[in-house]
Amino acid sequence: MHLKIKDKNLFELLKGSSISLVFKLFSMGLGYMSMLFITNVYGAEEWGVYSLCLTLLSIFTLLPKFGYDNSLVRIIAEVKAYYSKKALVDLVVKAFLFSCALTVLVVVIIAFSSNYLIDELIKNNELKQLLWPISLSIIPSVVLTIVGAVYQAFKKPWLFIVFQTGLINLTFMLFLLLDYYLGFGKQTFVIYSWAVFLSSVISAVALFMLLTKYKSEGQERKEKKHYSLHNLTTLSFPMLLSSSFALLMGWSDILMLSFYKSSFDIGIYNSTLRLATLSTISLIAINAIASPKFVEFYTSSDMDGLKKVVKQSTKLVFFTSAPILLILMVFSKQILSLFGEEFAVGYWALIFLCLSRFVNAISGSVGYIMQMTDQQKVYQRVILLAFIINLTLNFILIPRYSFTGAAIASSIAMIFWNLTLVIIIKKKLGFWTIFLLK
Repeated sequence: MHLKIKDKNLFELLKGSSISLVFKLFSMGLGYMSMLFITNVYGAEEWGVYSLCLTLLSIFTLLPKFGYDNSLVRIIAEVKAYYSKKALVDLVVKAFLFSCALTVLVVVIIAFSSNYLIDELIKNNELKQLLWPISLSIIPSVVLTIVGAVYQAFKKPWLFIVFQTGLINLTFMLFLLLDYYLGFGKQTFVIYSWAVFLSSVISAVALFMLLTKYKSEGQERKEKKHYSLHNLTTLSFPMLLSSSFALLMGWSDILMLSFYKSSFDIGIYNSTLRLATLSTISLIAINAIASPKFVEFYTSSDMDGLKKVVKQSTKLVFFTSAPILLILMVFSKQILSLFGEEFAVGYWALIFLCLSRFVNAISGSVGYIMQMTDQQKVYQRVILLAFIINLTLNFILIPRYSFTGAAIASSIAMIFWNLTLVIIIKKKLGFWTIFLLK
């Protein structure tokens, strides 16, 4: 209680991120249980096919999501302060309908280009029968994105995590076990697509209940205002481009491994990537509560407050991530062997990925800071450069070093964009995001 009185923002960060961390640990625990199950029961090749399907789903949902995972957090924080409840509901409905229209466009493109996509670009015949489950998972994935963004903007990060990943991982694990014991013989991604659909239905109901109960403040002066679709798309589009290049860095690794190597190599690489992601648990949990606060301080021109909350969040991320990274690097072979002896060959890839996550941890929430402070276009250019670096290095390293080359390329690109954004934020906002620097 003393901490709350002394430093309200730190208390809110600690409280919100702690609750989020518990839910994130539970959610990711379920995800790793599914990974252990698939790798031990079906092997690295099936895990590679599943990983490739997830990569394609992420690519196909990129346009329909339209950057709403970031822009809605930024917009709703403003709408809550200056607009009415009706404007908030209209905003969410507009985002959803616009995403549905884009989904139809993407599904039509997939239908007409499926043969070229599989035969010429991906070169994996196993995916032919999985394209439709991937396509049908687009709308549910978009629903989950919108629901998660609304909850994050409402400073309910634990619900954001539950609906973004927890519910999917729980239903996926349950469906995997049912399939295994009842012998339906479904492919792992088909099972995953059903989990996404069920989770999206539950999430949509939960969002409807939230908006029904929500009461706006100062409604008498807000009813006259609205947030148009043009405003929404204008702010979201740069964030779409930024998130596109950021995600493309991860996707290019998987897709180029598919082009040059086999599903086995994809399986090994994705397992190391999943393990390295363990270190970002606290980053995700802290960002979920910190990003709306970045908006609040920036829109009120309180740069001292913004600097303070940035330093606090970076400090929390560093001290919670560093022990995980150290364990992963020291015991890389032993940890990878848990998924099967064949996975131990990826230990160097895991070490390189952990090194880049360390730089990510000490840099702080640089991406969120840029996007929540109207610097999304600058952020977009930096991410584009990082994507070009990653793509170039993939062409050079993957044919020779396989998944280890992909890890090196990805790590160099991540280090580049983090350190570059640290310097830009210093110049634009006047402070270092690294908590050890003044």
